[in-house]
Amino acid sequence: MEQFVRKLKGMMKLPDFDSLGKVMCVQPHPDDADISMGGTVAKLSKKGVRVYYVTVTDGSAGTLDESLMGERLAQIRKKEQEKAAEILGVHELIWLGFEDLGDYSVEQVRVKLVEVLRKVEPDVVFTVDPFTPYEVHPDHIKCGMSTSQAVSLYRLPKLLPGTSKHAVAAISFFNTAFPNTFYPIDQEHLNKKFQAISQHKSQFDEKSLQTLFFYLTEKSKAYSPVEGQLVEPFKTLPPVALHVISEAYRL
Repeated sequence: MEQFVRKLKGMMKLPDFDSLGKVMCVQPHPDDADISMGGTVAKLSKKGVRVYYVTVTDGSAGTLDESLMGERLAQIRKKEQEKAAEILGVHELIWLGFEDLGDYSVEQVRVKLVEVLRKVEPDVVFTVDPFTPYEVHPDHIKCGMSTSQAVSLYRLPKLLPGTSKHAVAAISFFNTAFPNTFYPIDQEHLNKKFQAISQHKSQFDEKSLQTLFFYLTEKSKAYSPVEGQLVEPFKTLPPVALHVISEAYRL
């Protein structure tokens, strides 16, 4: 079996992040991409890579304050994400506008993402890993699954009239339990990431920010294959691995 998996890995060539021209990050809520891959975004954008953020929900449910919940919070979180994206050098923000913790389906999101994929034509699509054990948030699961399906099937006219000649090279999952890509970042990129996360004031007070920064810093060190190097971990796969290839989790 190990030999078979090695052969599969050899067949499925993955793109070098540093050679990318355009990437699309699909996140469930405002702040998810900043938290999970903000260092990568900061590094890629500085290199001249065009980074697109696609936010599936409006973030309107992320509060314990009932008086703040809804449209008021959605507008606050949109402005927070705009400030964070400016710090990281994100090229464009795209909002799908589904209700946070709302009654929407994977299929509905998938159709919207097919449309965006055909328009943006990214080299790589990043999103939250819906296959991670213990992930229970429905927005995260629906975001990751709809993105996976869209990347696998977006050229089919059945999903949306028309097609595309463009081919996405890979999908790369953050918040994953099965990383195979450890993208190196420097302290300056981690600092930018923390500056961006700090813009999400409706979500984090100073104490929770410090706890989050500690976790993310230690995680960047722990996953690094090189002593002293900071990384952000991803599970990167070619789209072909998202269907039938039952060994994909081992690649």
